[in-house]
Amino acid sequence: MKKQQAKKYAKKTAAVVVLPLLVYLVMLIISGANGKTFNIFSGDTLKSIIENTSYMALVALGIGFQLKYGRFDFSGGAIIVVTAIIGAKFASIGANLFVTFIICIVSGVLLSLINSLIYVSFRVPISVISLAVAYLFESLSGLIIGSDSVPQLAFDVNYNKIGMFPLILIPLVLGIAAYVIYGHFTIAGKQSKLLRENQKAAVNIGINEKKNTFIAYAVSGFIFGLAGMLYAVQNTLAKVSTPLETAGTLFSNIVPSLVGLFLARYIDDSAGTFIGALTITILYYGLELIGVGSGMKTVWYAVFLAIFIFISGFWTQIMLFFQRLFNRFKNKIKPNINQQAKAS
Repeated sequence: MKKQQAKKYAKKTAAVVVLPLLVYLVMLIISGANGKTFNIFSGDTLKSIIENTSYMALVALGIGFQLKYGRFDFSGGAIIVVTAIIGAKFASIGANLFVTFIICIVSGVLLSLINSLIYVSFRVPISVISLAVAYLFESLSGLIIGSDSVPQLAFDVNYNKIGMFPLILIPLVLGIAAYVIYGHFTIAGKQSKLLRENQKAAVNIGINEKKNTFIAYAVSGFIFGLAGMLYAVQNTLAKVSTPLETAGTLFSNIVPSLVGLFLARYIDDSAGTFIGALTITILYYGLELIGVGSGMKTVWYAVFLAIFIFISGFWTQIMLFFQRLFNRFKNKIKPNINQQAKAS
């Protein structure tokens, strides 16, 4: 029994530390070869990594929340950007940090509920309808901004401190709490799992799919609203000029959500998502340190994504291969050990 528990804890520990540690060691070697000192534990650097990880983790939690329950929604990026613009508009007319924070959350929830209402009304697959919804939300950015070409939150201590350590931990904790509470401690969360696994059977036993969809989208909107507030204080805000331009906000942060869903077999997927965000942040910091440009950063990101998809897709086969390799090695050295024992 103790052996099984130790094995279980070892797997959980490995799930937490292996990925960021592996990327850290790789970047440590590469930066050293380029004459750079790769140290993520210095005060300012560590704070910067936590800040970037927190924002990325929030966006990824919003993506992963829908993926977890069988939906792939393209409107998340538009919700984040428009939420940030709404918050910025209110800040420009005198709303303080707390009010702006609440406005961003409410805006995220309302936009997400509009998305869910369109989805359940037309019964078109969410991956299709969300493209149209994203385009619709993007068009709102120009209406909100009006004649102001570049509205933005004033980058003084009254606003941008919410995007800095330690206050940035507040939206992060709120986002993780919403994700975990819905999935583990609410009836709606348990119903969402049943709908994902067998929609027809879940509806037949009395689950109201429309009601469940509204609740789920309200929670994801809450998370996107938190991310929108952080986006507002970390970016220059302008109206969206290209269709589906906000999709980049979504897809540039999708890897942590995939990591979270993969690590869910060992640890809670919210923790796995944070680990994924931390890993990508460490990768980006290392690339910036050695002078890699934005174009090559995208290539590295794509390479990491491709490797991860391959490993996660063939994880069972990979584990079986190493297990067989280990058993062969153990069987090979076992006779030698027995002979040494007899000789002694």
